[in-house]
Amino acid sequence: MTSYEKYVFILCLIVFTLLTLVFSCMLATVTKQGLRLIRAGAEDKRIYTEYLRSVRRGKKKTGWLKRIITVFFALLLIAVFSVTIYMQITENKQTTEIPALRVVQSESMSDKYEKNTYLFENDLNDQFSRFDVVVTYQLPKEEDLKLYDIVVYEVDDVLLIHRIVGIEEPNKNHPDERWFVLQGDLVERADKFPVRYEQMKAIYRGERIPYVGSFILFLQSPAGYLCLILIAVEMIASPLMTKKLDKAEKERLEVIKEAIYKSR
Repeated sequence: MTSYEKYVFILCLIVFTLLTLVFSCMLATVTKQGLRLIRAGAEDKRIYTEYLRSVRRGKKKTGWLKRIITVFFALLLIAVFSVTIYMQITENKQTTEIPALRVVQSESMSDKYEKNTYLFENDLNDQFSRFDVVVTYQLPKEEDLKLYDIVVYEVDDVLLIHRIVGIEEPNKNHPDERWFVLQGDLVERADKFPVRYEQMKAIYRGERIPYVGSFILFLQSPAGYLCLILIAVEMIASPLMTKKLDKAEKERLEVIKEAIYKSR
């Protein structure tokens, strides 16, 4: 983790702590105020009206529905968190038999540059844009890579996704390996240095999910993780508050019903 990343993480942690404290104070205040109003009788009319309405319509058990919705969102949150963690862990690793998801962070493959005539001549229409999520697969053997394949490769600790536009077979300069020339479809010139097979991580076969990459990148940031934690805290705290208020309303309803019975 770089100094800047540490700074961002600490800053987000401070903001998250403050937000959690503010949220907890607000939730406690709202709950306390709600309980006070219910016990003082300020909510009697509403409580009794809702009771009569439920009696007329017949008691419907909505508890299971609320639980199902809560469980659904909890599982969705866990799934999003798990996918985000998995993508971050596997980002710099070579793709195995299990396909990997990668976020595109460059526009170099977003369109066809008019001077790259091979794109038009070979009807190559598998471009992708920045912030698309692409599905990448395990690399084939070195000898099976062919012209115009799109591969993920690493240069100076940076991952790129470009197209193979040239292959230099083994010769006296590199007798034991092929060298690959790569280029972005929207770029006028090929990459400055040829790429070796050992630099490659995966191959792209045309499958992508558009536009969701920016959301994934945010979730992979410290701020994103802290937001997920804050949502989880809210999902735990809110039902507890609702449960307390519901219990107080039921107790107050018994008092109201008893008072009505005595007045008759």
